[in-house]
Amino acid sequence: MSTIRQHVAPAWSERLDDPRRNPLARLLDRDCDVRELGGQWEPLSKPGLGGRQRWRWVLDNGRVTTLYVKRYIRTAWRDQWDRLTRQTMRHSRAWWEYQQSEQLSQAHIPAPRAVACVERMRGLFERRSAVVLERVPGDALDRIWKAACHADSPITRGIARHDFAVRLGRFASAFHGSGLCHRDFYLCHIFGEIDPRGVHPPRFCVIDLARTHRPRWRRMRWIIKDLSQLDASARQVGASRADRLRCLRAYLSLERHSARVRWYARRIVRKSDRILARIARKGP
Repeated sequence: MSTIRQHVAPAWSERLDDPRRNPLARLLDRDCDVRELGGQWEPLSKPGLGGRQRWRWVLDNGRVTTLYVKRYIRTAWRDQWDRLTRQTMRHSRAWWEYQQSEQLSQAHIPAPRAVACVERMRGLFERRSAVVLERVPGDALDRIWKAACHADSPITRGIARHDFAVRLGRFASAFHGSGLCHRDFYLCHIFGEIDPRGVHPPRFCVIDLARTHRPRWRRMRWIIKDLSQLDASARQVGASRADRLRCLRAYLSLERHSARVRWYARRIVRKSDRILARIARKGP
C-alpha cells in the first residue's frame, strides 16, 4: 500500500498547502500535465536525467516568483539502494533534498531554499516524488569564471583572484563542516555572484543537493572525492596550480608548507587526474 506525504515550508503553506488548489499531490501522477497547475512552466532537459524531470516554474501572485521543480518518476534499483544505504530509509530523494536544504539554511550555509516536497512511498521503496526549491541568485561558477576571463575582468588578476580562491576554499570547508559530502562537487554545482571589478567579495551557493549524504564511515574518502571534483573543474576553466593550492590552504586553514596540505594535495591531484582522463575518454 502506498503512502503519500508532503512537507511545505511555513512561508509557502497558504499557497501550496490548500487541498482545494494544491498542485503538489498532482505532481505524483505519472501523466501529470504541469501546465494545468498554474503559472508558466519551462522544461529544463539535459542528458543523463533518466527517470527525473525538471522545470522552471514562474508564479505571479502580485509579484513574480521563480521556482524550480524536480520530479522523480522512475527510480532504478541502483538509486533505491543508494538512497537506502547512504541517505534515508523512510523517505524519498525529494524529501532528502528538501531536508538538506533546510539544515544548510539553519547552519547559515547558502543553498537553494526549500519550498515543498511530496512523495509516494511503498514501504521502504520510493515510487514517485517531487521537490520545489526557490531560485538562487547568480550563475554557475564555471560559466562565470570563463566569462570573466574572456572579458579580462580585474577579478581574474592579482589580489582579487587570490581572494576569490581563498573564499571558495573557505566556502567548501564550511559546507563539509555541516557534515555533508556532495558527491558531485563540480563548479557547475556552485552558484556565485561576483563583481567583475573585484571590489565586492564574491558570494557562493551550493546547489543540486540530491546526491549529498552524511557519511559515518570512511568520511575522508568522500571529502577527497568532493575536493578532487572541485579541483578537476577548476583546472578545466584555467585555474593555475597556485590558485588551487591557495584554495586548499584556505580550506584547511593551514600554511603552504604544512605536511597536511601536501598529504591532501597529493591525493586530490591523483584523483583529479583520473577524473579529467575519464572526461577526455567519455566526455563530460
